[in-house]
Amino acid sequence: MFGETNVVDELKIPEDTMLKDKLKQQSIEALKNHDSKRVEVLRFLVSLIDKKELQLPVGQMTEGDEVSVLRKELKNKEEAKTLFAKGNRNDLVDQMDYEISIVKEYLPKETSEEEVTKIVLQIIEEKGNNFGLVMKEVMAKLGGAVDGGLVSRIVKEKISNI
Repeated sequence: MFGETNVVDELKIPEDTMLKDKLKQQSIEALKNHDSKRVEVLRFLVSLIDKKELQLPVGQMTEGDEVSVLRKELKNKEEAKTLFAKGNRNDLVDQMDYEISIVKEYLPKETSEEEVTKIVLQIIEEKGNNFGLVMKEVMAKLGGAVDGGLVSRIVKEKISNI
């Protein structure tokens, strides 16, 4: 009979599901738990990923693209938090802290600085000390598991020491 089963309850998220789908599923769960702040943040993240997807050719969105969208949003929220702190807007600082914690839940575990340094040195040995080439190779190898600013700093450090 109609309404006897809840399709949403029966949804199971496979491990290979795209990040956007996980965010949507989690927003549904948060909605059921009446966590409106979490729902708002998750829906915003889904909309950012949708916006990026519209900029790419159909079917070309990868999980790496989704992670880069979340990394960019994390950076934006951290900058906003800094500005709110300077303006003594503690209510908004707390809001940003909450949103930052949610974004971080969906980002892959970052590669350690030691691991990045090891990979940078290996690529410098293979490709030489061309900054652009080394950056390209390191970012391709590590993908979304590392912040570009950290890689840039380490590459500059190692190239200048050679």
